[in-house]
Amino acid sequence: MKKIIPEEELITIGRMQKDPFIMAIEEKIAWKKDLGQNIRRHLFSQQLPLIYHKNGQMIAEYLDGTIQFI
Repeated sequence: MKKIIPEEELITIGRMQKDPFIMAIEEKIAWKKDLGQNIRRHLFSQQLPLIYHKNGQMIAEYLDGTIQFI
């Protein structure tokens, strides 16, 4: 299978153990499930809020549990 994104354009920093293009469907499901938690941990470790869209509102969630509507 030909890769859509050339390797030189991919970010090379991270913990990817396997290329998502060759993962089995079960591996992709587990990877996507863990992705959200990994992003949350990374943002909070940098003292940054997690910003997301919910019910038509932009929300900023902070490490201490504070939620702010933007």
